[in-house]
This record gives sequence, structure tokens and C-alpha cells, in this order.
Amino acid sequence: MLWIEQNDLYRKKHLIVLIMFFACLFILSDSSQAKSFPFRVLKVGKPVPDASFSGYKGEETLNISSLAGKPLLLAFWGGDMAAKKKRAAKALKALQELEPYLTEKGVEVLVVNMQNDPQAVVDEVSEAAGLAMPVYKDASGKVYSSFGLYVLPSLLFVDAQGNVSGGIGYSKDIAERLRGEVDIMLGLLSHEELEAQLNPEMEEVPKEIKLSLRHLNMGTVMKNKGMAEAAQREFLEALKLNPELHEARVKLGCLYLDEGNLDDAITELEAGLEGDPDSVEAEICLARVSAEMGELDEAVMDLKALLFRNGRNSDIHYTVATFLEKQKKYEEAAREYRKAFELLQRKTVLHE
Repeated sequence: MLWIEQNDLYRKKHLIVLIMFFACLFILSDSSQAKSFPFRVLKVGKPVPDASFSGYKGEETLNISSLAGKPLLLAFWGGDMAAKKKRAAKALKALQELEPYLTEKGVEVLVVNMQNDPQAVVDEVSEAAGLAMPVYKDASGKVYSSFGLYVLPSLLFVDAQGNVSGGIGYSKDIAERLRGEVDIMLGLLSHEELEAQLNPEMEEVPKEIKLSLRHLNMGTVMKNKGMAEAAQREFLEALKLNPELHEARVKLGCLYLDEGNLDDAITELEAGLEGDPDSVEAEICLARVSAEMGELDEAVMDLKALLFRNGRNSDIHYTVATFLEKQKKYEEAAREYRKAFELLQRKTVLHE
């Protein structure tokens, strides 16, 4: 009996190790793809599907197939939220500044609003970006799904043979990545060379930066202990030392939200998300802000979209469940609560 129990314990430990390995493999591969290639359906090296886009100001409808034989850059964006407008404006500004180089290299450009935003929104973002290029729209709504697009803004690069060369979502270094991906599409640069350019050898971290990280970590500890005021002080001190510490802005914004200070919460969360577009914590708290402002449907939609690339995040499932419960969609809410519990339980097991 003792031998059987020991053997059974060994099998359980072995199973846990395997689960941990495959879970980490899935998470790492999923997060890497989300950051580097924001199109679920398209594949690098494969032909891009044909699609048609109509102009906002009466421009002639354009098909991707009509541009065959030329390298093509498609810039997809939407402006239904302030944070999206800011990110779109920054990406389109980088695109406009690169326009002379694109013209020199014979690269065609299509700027496409994917959400059929009103003309006023298009004009607002175009003005903020200094955009002189025409803006098109996906009037049929088919491109969003046929390209598997789930991040806005996103840029798609198609070589002269009509094959997908690459694709990127918004990032702090969008201007550098944009130029680099164009050169990759044109065969002037490799991915390895681009990454080496974007990630030079790290220099020694300044004293202020190290100290700001200590305050960030202390604030996180205080927050987890329910000491909100002390946590706020730590995050504010961290930002005094390093205003670019976007994680501190996000955590501070979430604390402001908890105390009902929506204006300051929005300010900090949008600033944090602009600096770190991959911050799931910021997206969750911004959705909670929308819910507090009575926009429950929009909040649920935003978080469900976020689940496409973060399906194993228990916090998202839990927050969606609370929203659905407020909408009296009890069965759907129960499923989300259950999923959140299962993910949290699995995480606990894997860390034991």
C-alpha cells in the first residue's frame, strides 16, 4: 500500500509538471504573437485576402487586388475611446512623417478606419496626427473578421507579390518599428537586425530609476494589504522619481477608481495605457470606469475583446462576470465566475 501511495504521488507531481510546462508554453507563445502580429487569421508569407475599402469623402473604392505588384502598407484604426484616439493619432503621425520615404520606395498606403467612426472623429484624429492621406473605411464590416484583427491601431505590411510580410500593433516605439517593418518588407533589413536596433545593450540603471521601482513594489504590497492611502503615496513617489513608470500610473488610476475619483482615474489610466499598450490591468480598470459611468454594454464588449488574447486571465473573467450580473444575465455571469475560479485555482495549484 505504501508503494502504491508513493507511486500515485509521483504520477500526480509528474502531471502537475507537465501541466505547468504546457501552460507556460501556451501563455508565452500567445502573448508573443499578440505583441508581434495582431491578426489571428493572416499568416506571414501567405497571400493577403482581397478586400475593398470606400473613402470617407467620396474617394473611389479601392481593392487590395487593384494594387497588386506594389508593396502595400495598411493602417487600421478606430476612435471610439479617448485612449484609442491618442494611440491612433500617434501611429498615423509616424506614418505621415514616413510618407516621403514610402513614396520614394514605391510603397502604397491605405489608412482604414475599422469602426466606421463618424466623420467628426476621423477629422479629429487626422488633425491630431497631421495626416494628409485620405481615410477609408471597411463599409461591409467583413475585413475585421476575415483578417482576424483584434488590436487597434494595427499596421499590416504586404510585399509586392501580395504576401503578408509582417504586422504590428501599437507600441511605444511605433515610429521605429514602422520604418523597420517597411525595410523588412522591401528586403533591406532582417527581423534580427531590427530587434538589435530596437534593443541595444542595456546601460546601468540610474539610481532614481532603481528607487522608483522600490516605491512601486512597496505600493503594490500596500495595495494588496488593503492600505490604499499608503499605496497611493508610494505610487506618487515612484512617479516623481520616474514619470515614465507607466505601471505606477496604472495602479494609481485603479486606486482612484476604487475611491470613486473617476476623473483622476481616467487621466492616469489613459496615460499609463498610452505608455504601455499591453497593460491588461489598465484595460480592466478603464472598462470598470465605463461601467461606473453607466456604459455597461460597452464595458462588457471591451473586456470580451480583451479575452481574445488574454483568455486565461482570471481577473478579466471575474470583472466580466460582475458586469453581466449587473445586467441580470445570471447564467452567463455564473459561467464567467466559474471560469475565473477555475483559472485562479489552476494558478494556485501550479504555484504550490
